[in-house]
This record gives sequence, C-alpha cells and structure tokens, in this order.
Amino acid sequence: MAAVATTLRSLLLTATGSVAVLGAVLAMRATAATGEFVLARGVELEIRGIPALGQEAFTGSWGRASMGPSGGEDGGDWTDPDGVRAFVSLAGRRLRARVAAPVSWEAGGRFRVRQLRLNPRAGLPLLVTGTVRTGVSWRPSGPAGASVVAAPGSVAVLGQPVEAGTTSVPATGVQLGYPGVTGAVLTVVRTDVRKTSPHAGGGGRTAEAGMILAISGRMFDASGAVVYDGPLAEVTLGEAGIDCAGGATRRGPGLIPSPVPAPTPSGTPASAPPATGDGPDGTPTFAESLLSMPAVPAGCSRPSA
Repeated sequence: MAAVATTLRSLLLTATGSVAVLGAVLAMRATAATGEFVLARGVELEIRGIPALGQEAFTGSWGRASMGPSGGEDGGDWTDPDGVRAFVSLAGRRLRARVAAPVSWEAGGRFRVRQLRLNPRAGLPLLVTGTVRTGVSWRPSGPAGASVVAAPGSVAVLGQPVEAGTTSVPATGVQLGYPGVTGAVLTVVRTDVRKTSPHAGGGGRTAEAGMILAISGRMFDASGAVVYDGPLAEVTLGEAGIDCAGGATRRGPGLIPSPVPAPTPSGTPASAPPATGDGPDGTPTFAESLLSMPAVPAGCSRPSA
C-alpha cells in the first residue's frame, strides 16, 4: 500500500566567501505510518550543537496531521513531546489533512511564528513571521498542486526581511545570546518548496510544499578573531505532502525543490517568489481556500491495498 512520507531537510553545504551557507534539498527524514496518504506538519527545528558558543544541539517536531485512504479529516495534534515550544511560539496555528475517499486528497498548514530563539539568553528573536500558509492537493482534471504563501517582507531574521533566496544579516552576540561574541554575519537561505509530480495518465500523484530557512553564521570576538563559522539552525514551516498513488508502488526518497535564487548583497532581499496571495478581487488563494472552505470532492482513486 502506498504511503506518504515527506520531510523537508537541508543537506547541501556550500560557502559564500568565508561564510558557510546551508542549502536545502527535499529528502525523507521520518517515515509515515503504514496507511498514511496525506500528511501535514507544523514546525520542524534543528539546532546545531556548538560547544564554542555554549549552544546545545536540538532536533524536534511540533504539530502533525495525517490521514489514510479510508477517509476522514485530521485537524492536527499539537502536543509537543520533543519540547519545541522551549524555542518556538506560534499564533493562529492550524493544520489539516483530509481524505474524502475515494475522491478528495488535501493537506496544509496555516500559522505565524511569534518568535524563535536558539537559547534563552538571546536579546532578540532570531525568527518571526507573518501568516505562512502551505497546501497541497490533487485533482484528476489537472496536475497536482502545491502552494506556499507568505506576504513579502513578513518573514524576518533579527528584524530584517528575508525573501526566497539568500540574505546576509548583521548581528551581535547579545542579540544571538552568545557570550564572547562581539559581532556576527548571518547567512539565511530561504527555500519555498513547491514540488509536484507531472500530470499523466495512470501512476502516482504526489505533491510537497513547505518553507525551509537554513541559517549559518560567522562569529567574531572583541579582537576580531573568528570564534565560529558554520551552520547554526534550520527550521521547516508547514511541511505538507500527498501521495495519491492509485495502486502504484511507493515512491523513493529525495525530491529536489526549485533552485535557490542567486545570493543578493547584504541587506537586499532576493526576488520574491511568484505571487500567490489574494487576488485584487479578494479571491482566496489555493492554500487559503484549502484551510478555510469545505473541500470539494475532486478526484484521486483510492490506492489499492
């Protein structure tokens, strides 16, 4: 029986000048339980352990909704066994995984990050966002759909807007909560993942969506000596996935998202992703419709056992 198993994770490490930059690819890190065909997650956080900065390692996930081929709707489980809330607070959090068997398959998330701090000493939140909406769906009359929606300028690292692509952000040790660090330059790589399978007769239909922010930094002490240069953290927001296989065998791991735009000068955000917000006539976006309106049965054959 086919199963959805999607997780967004960064694996590529490159260098921009003397600053290490963590790129992003789409890869499977956790396997969904047998029978799950629709999956949505809230926040996944990975913090690099850095003894030189007194930073302890952490990996955890908060928020999950899933559904199998028998049909139904899961409004999300926001229990926090991993302890992500020690680092992240959310507002307006919503998840949805819906299967109206045998025809409608949808998943998505909607929330905003009130603050994300790597440690309690940090003088400023590392990350805040406006409302981030993600959604995936498949309909037989067209290709699978994947959507990531965030208003331009609404995703910010230490108060500086971060659009899709690579952005440099100046920082201080007080802001980051790292004793012994006087100044720093952060490199933020934001990847909005919208990955779908081609629409063709027969076979599987898959869609994946989510926002990845990979943050690395170069830290200096009062003498100007480099204290640390490398990855700091990675956060994945609103991961959503569908595997509507129609009896096909389970797909293999590793789907690569659209290439990250070229780096931009410090303080200048990269070009924003294609406009996917509300239209001038107030028509809801795909992701907003997904989470705010009843799903319309649309078409995905139930996978055979």
